[in-house]
Amino acid sequence: MCRLLGLYGQIRFWKELLFEFQKQSETGVVPPIVSPGHKDGWGISVSNSKKDSMLHVERQLGSAIESLKYKKAILSLEEQPHITLGHLRKRSLHISVCFPNVQPFYAQNWAFIHNGSIYEAEKLPRDTSWLLTSENSDSEYYFHFLLAKLKEKSDSMQDIEIIRSALDQIPAKYSALNCLLSNGNELFVVRWHTKWPDYYTLYYYELKTGIIILSEPITSNNLDHTSWIEIPNFTVAKVSESPPKIEIITN
Repeated sequence: MCRLLGLYGQIRFWKELLFEFQKQSETGVVPPIVSPGHKDGWGISVSNSKKDSMLHVERQLGSAIESLKYKKAILSLEEQPHITLGHLRKRSLHISVCFPNVQPFYAQNWAFIHNGSIYEAEKLPRDTSWLLTSENSDSEYYFHFLLAKLKEKSDSMQDIEIIRSALDQIPAKYSALNCLLSNGNELFVVRWHTKWPDYYTLYYYELKTGIIILSEPITSNNLDHTSWIEIPNFTVAKVSESPPKIEIITN
């Protein structure tokens, strides 16, 4: 149960967006059965200069709003990366609060962030040669499951179609599979949930040179609040190219 952010392309006020996102660790919408706040950890990942890999910037336990490292992490980025991922964690009840479970997770040059709970995720098919870095995080098992499917890709299917097919057949019960994953060049977005439609939301905002993805919209003088578009449930999207475009496949 978390808040997700993805930035793609060039957005003049990108640092403002990251600081506004920081506030959602305290103000973000939560499910009706839990206490307020997404205070169980935060993390930021960016694409490298070659746009062929995702890099760790910073992650930390606790609330982002109380963290000096959050500000330092953003200010350390002199130029806007091609892709930025941000994650504010609210733990699933069956997953522990510890540093190894703070997202993003990384594997095979990809980075991944997730909002939702997956039950018995350790049973998901995956490549067991890939090192698990978390303490039994359902999100990391899910990441490895999707990545294994992408690594098996055939010439007849695009990545976005592979992800949708994997979600259609996922052998696990879950509250939501909402996630963002990136290889440094493309950004994939999933909104896929079975409950709490007012919580497991994802939105996008199109600019001429960039696209913003968020669990819930951010208020900014640089944005028209009426221009946020809610991504439908059971949707996989791909953000790519320059100028950027978003491709959406909905079941």
